[in-house]
Amino acid sequence: MGKTNIILIGMAGVGKTTVGKALAKKRNKLFYDSDAIFESRFGSISDFFDRYGEAMFRVEEGKILYELSRKENAVIALGGGAVSSPAMNYMKSGGTLVLLNAETETLAKRLAGDETRPLLKGGDLKSRIETLKRERLPLYKKYADFAISVDGKTADEISAEIVSECRDDK
Repeated sequence: MGKTNIILIGMAGVGKTTVGKALAKKRNKLFYDSDAIFESRFGSISDFFDRYGEAMFRVEEGKILYELSRKENAVIALGGGAVSSPAMNYMKSGGTLVLLNAETETLAKRLAGDETRPLLKGGDLKSRIETLKRERLPLYKKYADFAISVDGKTADEISAEIVSECRDDK
């Protein structure tokens, strides 16, 4: 089958959905967003977290990741914590994984006032972001084929960089 998918991973607020849509258009691929699929099935992620907890969220998210891993010729944006799912091994086998990186300051500006991110609620936003980054960085590095910094770049600039790195992708 080959690795026909481009899969975007990274922290909440890094721009996976925005970049993914631009990249899909540029590469004439379908676009899927794991968080949007989750919300279409279960309602708000924040409400689901409040009602059932993170563990149940990860179970349902894993099912969605498995479904997405079977897609072909797609750009797929994953939720920030999706890398903790065992289903990531399926994602890895069917696509090129691109880590989108941003400085904590950038993420804090983008996420300020956003109450929809359950793991960023409570306490100082920058310190919550830093904590999550430290926890997830080893997993991001484990799965990513390459990383791109998004700081100070537009979605079109980032997608052009990804296209350049994925030259062998059809």
